[in-house]
Amino acid sequence: MKRDKKRVEGEVWGEAHLEDYLNFSTYDGTNPDFHCLYRAYTRMNEETFARFVSLFRERGRNVHATNLEGQSLANILQHHSQAQVYLDILGRD
Repeated sequence: MKRDKKRVEGEVWGEAHLEDYLNFSTYDGTNPDFHCLYRAYTRMNEETFARFVSLFRERGRNVHATNLEGQSLANILQHHSQAQVYLDILGRD
């Protein structure tokens, strides 16, 4: 099956685009903070993710929010071999 969208490399993430990632809703009861963080992790490079997490925290959002299985994004990333930079970003105060 052919994809209707191609992966975008080198995308520029402006502030408005980052703000959009704060507004994702869930339909299965997943914590919205976890959902927003997870989507950001899967779509952003390290630099953009760091900017997003900073904005996320400024808005009073919870970087320790969990999914329906009780896992935070940091818990999940501990099993990803190339996620250390993202873990470090989440661990910043």
